Amino acid sequence: MLAIIGCGNLNRSDDGVGVVVAQRLQRWLASLPPEPTVRVLDCGTAGMEVMFQARGAQALVVIDACCSGSEPGAVFEVPGSELAARPPPSLNLHDFRWEHALFAGRQIFKEAFPADVTACLIEAVDTGLGLNLSPPVERAAGIVEAQLQRRIKAWSRRQRDGVTLKRSALHLPAALCARYFSGCEGVILQWRAPELLIMPVRHAAAGGYLLKQRNRVGDRVIQAADFFHEHGLDGESERPMVGCWRPDVAALALLFVN
Repeated sequence: MLAIIGCGNLNRSDDGVGVVVAQRLQRWLASLPPEPTVRVLDCGTAGMEVMFQARGAQALVVIDACCSGSEPGAVFEVPGSELAARPPPSLNLHDFRWEHALFAGRQIFKEAFPADVTACLIEAVDTGLGLNLSPPVERAAGIVEAQLQRRIKAWSRRQRDGVTLKRSALHLPAALCARYFSGCEGVILQWRAPELLIMPVRHAAAGGYLLKQRNRVGDRVIQAADFFHEHGLDGESERPMVGCWRPDVAALALLFVN
């Protein structure tokens, strides 16, 4: 899962640029076929919400305004590790910002919090009361929106490459298996239409379907003719799928690509 979160206050002119970009990306995604491996959110000024919404994602992009004294509308991409900040002990929830969320999320959620974090910051001109972006920030918002559209497309291609169902056998690429099923020899399959859930089995005695080695590079295959036939998913044609990890059910959730 790629999570993109816009932050800021829409009532304070350029301070709302992160939210503006996120809302534009949401409308753009709504015009496309469903993309289950990308989530775009408007978290406003709720830093705690950033922490919870980022949980379970593999990569996170935070969009916000900044006031660094640089040229108005300048765009900066900064690794999240450089901005993560420990919340002061007396901090109340109103002052809990996304920088604190990056630090606290890693401490609380451990490996379930994304390690790949990027902050996309746009230099503000005016953060006083107002509903419109200044011209330099409006131009920068368009640039950032286009950049993130390209990133979303690239992410989607990476997620779907190599995941296919053909002749009652599910083929999984090596990178995906290494990420979610390292050390596993078996899996449990569940069909919860429209999702196919693949749950790792850590102990062979627990049963399940074998996750077989397919080739030297580490691609693997799950042969489950009875399961796919039972749910009407068998067939000769190759059907590509996209997937993301679902921490709520501890499973890889796959959807067919139309």
